[in-house]
Amino acid sequence: MGQWFFTADDLLCAAAEIMGKSTYGTVYKTTLKDGNQVAVKRLREKISKGQKEFENEVDVLGKIRHPSLLALRASRGPDTPIDWQTRMQRAQGMTRGLFYLHDNENIIHGNLVSSNVLLDEHKNAKIADYGLSRLMTAAANTNVIATAEALGYQAPELSKLKIAKTQKQMCTALECTLELLTGKSPGEPMNGVDLPQRIASIVKEEWTNEVFVLELMKDASIIGDKLLTTLKLALHCGDPSPSTRPEVQQVLSNWKRLDQRQL
Repeated sequence: MGQWFFTADDLLCAAAEIMGKSTYGTVYKTTLKDGNQVAVKRLREKISKGQKEFENEVDVLGKIRHPSLLALRASRGPDTPIDWQTRMQRAQGMTRGLFYLHDNENIIHGNLVSSNVLLDEHKNAKIADYGLSRLMTAAANTNVIATAEALGYQAPELSKLKIAKTQKQMCTALECTLELLTGKSPGEPMNGVDLPQRIASIVKEEWTNEVFVLELMKDASIIGDKLLTTLKLALHCGDPSPSTRPEVQQVLSNWKRLDQRQL
């Protein structure tokens, strides 16, 4: 039996059942169209090696056979670059979704991290896991907040107040935008300094070329002004002083003007 290639869509079509989660990722049990039952481990993002090195290791491990060892069949999906338009669609869609929750439903997300912002087939952002805090105990919500803090997705003052406000949510939303611009998660330090602080210092020194993810820098001659404006907006929303952070509606207006190239 040769190697099999799995995509997330294959697992969904096969009605995969989650068997468990670990440090490495999530394990799914599923039955394929040909009747074979398989356990598929989807590795967490950014923990696997590069494509060539990954395939070499899989080739070696895939040849191991023993009655007491599960045979490894593996493949890796392509690392498709995300262009500027898709990144901005996600950032703007996320902002619009938050505004609707706040303004129309009086709901504060409370656990906004990048993995909770999905893309549909048209690359439009879809926020997930909103309103779940209403279904959970106070102790459970405290644990959720603590986890988000550890990942770097919460406003600095939230750990002290233990309450969620609209401006604090904009802080986490634009931290997700920083992740789209830099390719680094908010909890991933740069030279020992947390991401927003490090980026702010780089911008102050006008070394912005060191900030952006490589895929965006390839188009810097075309989108350079928009890159810098978006970066500054994200930093403004993550300002240490809550009173100086913009409201969601103001951020939406900035997005609109940016699309019209008026900023």
